[in-house]
Amino acid sequence: MSRSFFSTLALVCFLGLLTSGCAIPGLKEANQRLKEQNDRLVSENNRLEQELASFRSGGSPGLAGGEDTPERRAEASDLLIPDGDGIGSNVQVERTAEGIRMTIPHRVFFDPGRTQITGVGKGILQKIAQVLNAADYSDNTVRVEGHTDDVPVNKVRERYPTNWELSTARACSVVRYLVDKGGVTKSRIYPAGFADTRPVSDGNSVDSRQKNRRVEITILNQGA
Repeated sequence: MSRSFFSTLALVCFLGLLTSGCAIPGLKEANQRLKEQNDRLVSENNRLEQELASFRSGGSPGLAGGEDTPERRAEASDLLIPDGDGIGSNVQVERTAEGIRMTIPHRVFFDPGRTQITGVGKGILQKIAQVLNAADYSDNTVRVEGHTDDVPVNKVRERYPTNWELSTARACSVVRYLVDKGGVTKSRIYPAGFADTRPVSDGNSVDSRQKNRRVEITILNQGA
């Protein structure tokens, strides 16, 4: 064979070595980056699993041991009710001394002066029923509270003379739906009406009264 052939072969081998020599460090860097990303994902997954376990056992990762803020409430809400159908924007979830409380504005469930649950409200209650029936909470007692503002009943006074009757009737409507349509065992859920006796916002402004008109669903701690 000619000298030029061997020279060409030697050049090809040399270039091959150079190419592999450049590729190997590149692969090492890529592998290192992937390993670091994987380590971060594993760490984050472990953290979320620990927080979820703490939340379900009564430790609330979003609320316990810190200030009650919208961000912390949102975190707790995501753990309890993932925002798959916009439910997270309508339900405020927080942990209290009694258990896990879900607060829903009355306008989501009821038209003014009415006790029939709206279509939107039924959709939200179906999601809440899934939570109540989940293995983590299937043995917990559930309390459904109706709350009104301080404005006396007017248009429906014949049926509901005062806010006591109206708030109780609304709580009963929610309970009936959760039992009849949501499959919640009726022996572990009960209604309560508080009228305007437990406001969450002081004053008689439109905003304050709107906040006070609400339904609260509490998953009580076992033994409470």
